[in-house]
Amino acid sequence: MRIWLILIFIVFLLASQSPAQIKSHEIGHLWETMFATGSIPEYAPLQDQMSYPGGDFRLMTYKNLAGLGLWIGVENWTDKFGTAYPTYVAQGGFENAEASDFTYPIMVSGKIWNKKKVWNRLPIVTVNGTQETRFLDTRESSTKSSTIPADEQIETKWATSTGVQVRMRSWALANQNHNSYIVREYTFTNDGNADSDPSTIELPNQNLTGVYFGFQYYLIPGGDRGHEQIRQHDDWAAYYGNQPGDTLRGLFYMFDGDADDNYRVGDDIGDPDPFTGEFMSPQYPGFGVLHADFSYNDESDDPAQPMTVDIKPRKNFKSVTKGDGFNSLYAELSSGVQSTGTVGQADHAYDPAVQQPVAMLAFGPYDIPFGEDVRIVLYEVVGSIPKKSAILDGKAWKEGTLEFNGLTGDAAKNALLATGKDSLFTYAKRAEYAWSLPRGLKDVPTPPPSPNLTIASGPGKIELEWESVADKKDKQTGQVGDFAGYRIYRAIGSYLNVYEKIFEVYGDTTRYTDRNVERGKHYYYYVTAFDDGTFNTTGVKPGQSLESSPYYNRNFDKGGAVPFIGASSHMDSIYVVPNPYHLQGLAYGGTIQDDYTDVPRPEDKIAFVGLPANAKIYIFTMSGDLVAELLHPNPENPNSVAESADESWYQISSSWQTIKSGVYLYYVEGWDLEMNPLGTTTGKFVVIR
Repeated sequence: MRIWLILIFIVFLLASQSPAQIKSHEIGHLWETMFATGSIPEYAPLQDQMSYPGGDFRLMTYKNLAGLGLWIGVENWTDKFGTAYPTYVAQGGFENAEASDFTYPIMVSGKIWNKKKVWNRLPIVTVNGTQETRFLDTRESSTKSSTIPADEQIETKWATSTGVQVRMRSWALANQNHNSYIVREYTFTNDGNADSDPSTIELPNQNLTGVYFGFQYYLIPGGDRGHEQIRQHDDWAAYYGNQPGDTLRGLFYMFDGDADDNYRVGDDIGDPDPFTGEFMSPQYPGFGVLHADFSYNDESDDPAQPMTVDIKPRKNFKSVTKGDGFNSLYAELSSGVQSTGTVGQADHAYDPAVQQPVAMLAFGPYDIPFGEDVRIVLYEVVGSIPKKSAILDGKAWKEGTLEFNGLTGDAAKNALLATGKDSLFTYAKRAEYAWSLPRGLKDVPTPPPSPNLTIASGPGKIELEWESVADKKDKQTGQVGDFAGYRIYRAIGSYLNVYEKIFEVYGDTTRYTDRNVERGKHYYYYVTAFDDGTFNTTGVKPGQSLESSPYYNRNFDKGGAVPFIGASSHMDSIYVVPNPYHLQGLAYGGTIQDDYTDVPRPEDKIAFVGLPANAKIYIFTMSGDLVAELLHPNPENPNSVAESADESWYQISSSWQTIKSGVYLYYVEGWDLEMNPLGTTTGKFVVIR
């Protein structure tokens, strides 16, 4: 089937991107991929890139980051060939073609230094006897560690042409108060190494002066969804920092504006889906500052940093590939500009004067003698209305029934979406709070681990069983005794749809049978463990019960779990549902953008029911042309269940075309479980598109 061609292509892409070069955080609501040299490679089709909310283990939608770069500028510098430069800038690749000319991943024993450590191993999830495999965040990609300060840590190292080695460590947390930001700590060491081999020193004993570190972010709220529909950049950028009475020292963020009427007629803020109304770009993605050393010999925080906050259209940023020299690049780093963003600088976000805004936060100038280092700590954060609200309130807006804070219509929509900024600031302040704790992230309470999970389809039911985590030690106290129970969440139709809690139990129960299911529907689950809050004495909400990650043990592959009815013993009850088939629109929570990336599309499914244990189905046009042949059970269809009475078909012919409206005939040959023949039957069904 075509879906397998897509998956094979993805596997090929993963193989081309060495697993050592990519590590991903996928424990909280904010997902992020860390690459070997910190920036996004020129070709990286598989990446989380500030996906929010997380949950898409296959195609990585909901991305909010399109480009990431790091410039290191120096004065009065001499390269390894003896050439002197009054100013020099090593560009870490916002414009991706530049990265390989200035950055070199550190290699140790033939392996790239990009390592992931976790407090608890990724759970094993098995569905109908098949173990699920995530594409980026696999069990094999990380090692268990009891010393890391957060639930997940990724560390990567790379050298630069300046002789400055960069160590970037990032941390993600499962705690529900802290799972929408990721901390990035950068340590810049003047070790003289200017290639991938750390044992060689190309620039020995060179003291660096006038050093600037410029971090560039090219953010696109809902970039793989809303922007993909209208294909126009229409985002506003803002920088918030050093406000009286507020501890936030610097936060750059983006949000969706109103598209040009030539692209989308009407108020387009939030990028409502034209079919369902779902708000496709409700996110407020951003990055902020937690710490910057005063100097190489003073590690206290310098509140005056960043020295430069430069926000302007992408086309106006300089780069070597555009022909700009090092002097002009260094001038951008050291300009001292303190931009507040693009809001108010133009009438529309798509105005060329403000379109595609990129932010560069530059820290410096530093003097770094040979062997010394400087540390800078940033965080990435996203705020948004909940996904369920984006779907249901978007639908209400499209139908003209949305009300919010006494407002209706577009005003209600825009006011609702603007609350995403409130959640952005909430999580930004929590990142700042966590970093300021006596032991930093170590003092953030950690929930119980996610259990290993087994899911099995049955006749009229789906059975779940999980491994007990009641005896697991608390990360902060090292004690056992605060475990409380488990919760089960379920989505119907697609793992991208909204999950609802269907079961909660106090105590160490490890089984549940879901009988509130319908044959032929696809079900997706995750099981969390929660504590009673006894050991959670620190944090923003002391004593609060904490719950494990909503992503660690989700099933997402193989079409989910599908309840079935046992195979028939005769050929008299075979029919097609629905009949007639009429394309009624999209599944709950789905959108054109989601469904067209997953072939076959869920909304095209019809089913042959009442089948015997083994069958062969022939489908013809009314003129007798053969359209398709299906086997039951179907080895090419992961949703096909042996010994069931049902077989799904997504209306794709043997020549890989979606069938047209019309009347179709079917002819079925049947056998029992032991392959004894049961005879044949015929029928017809109608397709209306």
